[in-house]
Amino acid sequence: MLQKRRQQAKNILNHQIKDIGTFMSGIYALIIGSVLLTVDYNIYFGLNLYINEVEIYSRLISVSNVLISILIGISLTTFSVIFVVMQLASSQFSPRILRHFLSNDIKMQKFIGLFVGTISLCVLPQLASVFFYKTPFLLTLSVGSLLAFYCLTWSYPTMITYLSVNMNVSSITNRIKTEMIGEINVLYQENWSIGKKLLYKRSKINPDKFQIKIVSPFETGYLDSVNYKKLERLSAYILNSDVGLQFENAYQKPIVGEFIMKDTTTLLVLVFSEEIKPSQVISLKKEVGVIVRDAFRVELFRSHTQDVNFGVRKLVDIAIKAISPAVNDPTTCLNCIDQIGEIAKELAIREFPSTDSRTLGSKKIQVNEFNFEEFIDFCYDQIFQWGKEDPTVVKRIIRSIRIILPLVENPFNLKILIQQVEEMDLLEIYNLSNYKNGKLKISKEKLVTVEIELSKFRQKAKLQIKVLELKGVLDHYEANHYSDNLEIINAEIEAIKYLKAYKIFDESVYENGNELT
Repeated sequence: MLQKRRQQAKNILNHQIKDIGTFMSGIYALIIGSVLLTVDYNIYFGLNLYINEVEIYSRLISVSNVLISILIGISLTTFSVIFVVMQLASSQFSPRILRHFLSNDIKMQKFIGLFVGTISLCVLPQLASVFFYKTPFLLTLSVGSLLAFYCLTWSYPTMITYLSVNMNVSSITNRIKTEMIGEINVLYQENWSIGKKLLYKRSKINPDKFQIKIVSPFETGYLDSVNYKKLERLSAYILNSDVGLQFENAYQKPIVGEFIMKDTTTLLVLVFSEEIKPSQVISLKKEVGVIVRDAFRVELFRSHTQDVNFGVRKLVDIAIKAISPAVNDPTTCLNCIDQIGEIAKELAIREFPSTDSRTLGSKKIQVNEFNFEEFIDFCYDQIFQWGKEDPTVVKRIIRSIRIILPLVENPFNLKILIQQVEEMDLLEIYNLSNYKNGKLKISKEKLVTVEIELSKFRQKAKLQIKVLELKGVLDHYEANHYSDNLEIINAEIEAIKYLKAYKIFDESVYENGNELT
């Protein structure tokens, strides 16, 4: 629970507060500046310290002005260079990578706030002297000058070092992965274990039931997040209303991250066992509309909040561009595949759907989410499509999935991971016939390494299937099902059947062109 609260607070800072730099500069200029000016105005330090405040103040003004000039100059130059570098990185990697590099990075906002606030703090006492010309605001000017000196000698070099490290592609991909794992820990709080459902399928709405559709009242944008605590009020309100006995379920239609059109996109569908009166429909739409506006959040851009797919989308974009002829940077692509593999590993061991979704499901609110099968396709399909003729990329995809296999105890998830590799039909591409015909522009050694990597994957997959058999997992789900949804039951049966067939299939027969059954 504490970890969840910390992650939620971090999300607020990272994704909601866009002007923290302005806020911090305001603290320096207004709050700290006002306190110091008040102290300066009411206390004469020269009497107690035997110093000439006026003379020191007049001399310090010139020093302060020099420091301000240097600080403004290097700030303008630095941030001009930053924007140029960001533009180049955006075109090389993805426009989504650095879209909010300055606004979403708390540390960068701190640097901006410190620089702007320090400049303001140095100017403020000189401005005050215009109105109170007999009062030397020595303390305020001294503090501002010391902060300006600190900015030049410490904060500025620290900022340059921070930028050089964090604008490196490895740092960018690692930061994306870290943020996604943080979101996964908040959304999917429980690991899968035997006795739980194998898979998740979206709930389908019975078209014969009476429905009330709640369309989006927001400006057009992307569904950024849903406050499920606030959405819980929906069920309580309807059940306690005069149509509570007819209420069956509420269905959230869009997945977080989808594009939302104002007055067009349906956010919620309320389903009733029988038709209700027009006056009741109007009343429900009005009250539910208030809850929707409070619970749903639509923004101009997608963010990482509740949107694991967006992080993967950015990593996939970087990987695809890295292996394009224009960039030709396969090492970056391999780095992205590794990071995607770690995200996939975290989801492969979790229980689907999310924790909040299961809670709301028990309260007659069905949340729409992606499932594990869609997620894995989203992770690897496009990278393979554009890099399937590069054996280095192909081997890294296989290795990325192979590493996950020993951790996966959910038979359905294991089947999806195995199927992801087998459906690539690698031996249709990497075979001796294509090599001799000149269709493969690689060395024979590379051809052999792909075959070896695929063989290692199959051995690891068969070993994990045997582990699940010894634990009794396959037999348990062959005999027991924890859902009354026929589609889910059929998918469970198919998964167990696939794994048992895969464990005994002959690779030499498969290589000759026969499909796995």
